[in-house]
Amino acid sequence: MSVTELLKLAVKHEVLTPRGALHTGIASLATDLGVPASAKPVPVEDLLARLNDAPVIVSVTEQFPDDGRSGGHLVILRGYEDGPDPTIFIRDPSAWGQTHDRIPLTRLSPSYTGRAITFAPLNNGES
Repeated sequence: MSVTELLKLAVKHEVLTPRGALHTGIASLATDLGVPASAKPVPVEDLLARLNDAPVIVSVTEQFPDDGRSGGHLVILRGYEDGPDPTIFIRDPSAWGQTHDRIPLTRLSPSYTGRAITFAPLNNGES
């Protein structure tokens, strides 16, 4: 399926709205396409454990400001490097995200809404 076809499907099923993408719509569409997913609250302290299983899509403030604002912008967390302040590897569709692919957990935390789209654990080629 091409990106264009996927976007048309998302619009048809009201996943993409004038306000943006809906968490539950993305999870439902992914599940319909064979990638089991759910939209739910995930505490920040549980994100690393989730990333051990599969990527996670989270709602954050664009560019991760540390000023108390949270939410609205969807970013893919694709893994992490452990440490005193774990480094989270991200995919961010914004212009800022084109030059930033990682962020410390302490910078992600203040802008994270607590809402995420989680996916079934990847089996990494194992049966």
